Amino acid sequence: MIAPVKTRLLENAAVRLDDFADDLPKAVTATLANATRDADGVIEGVTVTPLLGNADDRGSLFELMTTRDGPIEPLVHIYQVLAAPGSIRAWVFHRHQFDRLAFTMGQFEIALFDMRPGSGTANRLAVYALGAQQPALLRIPPFVIHGVHNAGTSAGYFVNMPTKPYYRDRPDKSRLRYGDPRIPFTFDAR
Repeated sequence: MIAPVKTRLLENAAVRLDDFADDLPKAVTATLANATRDADGVIEGVTVTPLLGNADDRGSLFELMTTRDGPIEPLVHIYQVLAAPGSIRAWVFHRHQFDRLAFTMGQFEIALFDMRPGSGTANRLAVYALGAQQPALLRIPPFVIHGVHNAGTSAGYFVNMPTKPYYRDRPDKSRLRYGDPRIPFTFDAR
C-alpha cells in the first residue's frame, strides 16, 4: 500500500464547494473527431488525429480521447513509455489489437510498413514526425509493422491505449530485430 506523505483533519476549513468557479478552457479551435483524418490514404486503416492543447502559465493539457464527439473503441489498457534520446523501438506488429499512440511531448519519428496481404496499400511505407511540435494520436491497425524513434536530444514520453488488454502469458506482439534488411527503412539515428 502506498501511504500519503501527509495527512491531517482540517476541522474549520473556510473553503466551500460553492466557492469554486467553472474551469473553462481559454480557447477551443476544433474537436478531436472533426480533426481525425485517414492519413491521406497513405496506409489503409491508419488514422492521425491532431491533438489540441490548452496551455497557460502552469503548462499544458491535451485530450487524448473523448466520447464527446462520437463513439470510441473501449479503453482497456493504457500505458506510458519513456524513450531515451535517440532510442529506437522497432519492429513490431499485432495480430488482434490496434495501437493508439499519443505523442504530445518530445520529438518522435514513427515508421509504418504495411505487410498485409491483399491490403490496398500493401508494401507501402509511411513515416510521421509527431510530438511537441505536432501533437497527434496515431491509430495503427493489426499487421501493420511499426517502429518508434526518439529523434530528440532529451527523453520523451508517449502513451499507448491499445484496443485489447495485454496478457503476459500470451502477448499479442510479434517482434523482428531492428536492422533486419527485409524492412526497407532505417531511422536517422544521428
